[in-house]
Amino acid sequence: MKRQQTLAGLVVLVLIAVIGYLFAEKQQSSAQSAIPVASRATGQSAALPLAGHMAPNFTLTDLQGRTVSLLSLRGRPVVINFFASWCPPCKMETPDLVNMYRQYGGKVQFLAVNMAIDDTLSGVQEYVRAFGVPYPVLLDSSGAVASTYGVIDMPTSFFIDSKGVIISRVVGFMPPVMMRAKVAQLLGSG
Repeated sequence: MKRQQTLAGLVVLVLIAVIGYLFAEKQQSSAQSAIPVASRATGQSAALPLAGHMAPNFTLTDLQGRTVSLLSLRGRPVVINFFASWCPPCKMETPDLVNMYRQYGGKVQFLAVNMAIDDTLSGVQEYVRAFGVPYPVLLDSSGAVASTYGVIDMPTSFFIDSKGVIISRVVGFMPPVMMRAKVAQLLGSG
C-alpha cells in the first residue's frame, strides 16, 4: 500500500513537471511570435530580450564596489549568468562556467549577475569563495536587471556577441557540452 502511494506521488510530480515545462515553452514561443516582424528586422528591443535582439544595457556594482556596464564591454562577446547562492542548479553549473572562463576568458567576457534581492551578501561571498569564481560577480540589488532580462528561473544565461546582439538564451542548468557549443557559437558569430 505504501509503495503504491509513493508511486502515485511520483507520477503526480512528474505530471506537474511536464505540465509546467509545456506551459513555459508555450509562453516563450508565444512571446517570440508576438514580436512584430518589423521589430525583428530593425533590431529594436522586444518586451523580453530574445535571440537576434540587442541586449539591454545595465550598470551594476561588483563585489569589490566597482561598477560594470554591459555597454562598456561592446566589442567583445559576453556570457551573462544570472544565479543565486542558494540555487542547487546554479551550484551544479558554476564549476563548468569557471572552467569555460579559464579556457575562453581571453576571448569572451564572463559576468555573473547575482539575484541579490533574493540572496544575502555573505551567501554570495561564500559562494564565490567556494567555487573560486574568477570573473566579475555583479549584484542586482533591486532585481531591475533580472526583470529587464525576463529572468524568473535560475540559472539563466545569455550569450551576447561583440556587437551586443543576443545570440542565445538558456534557462535552467546548462550541461558542459551545451555550454561549450554555445560559447563556440558565440565565438563563430563575431
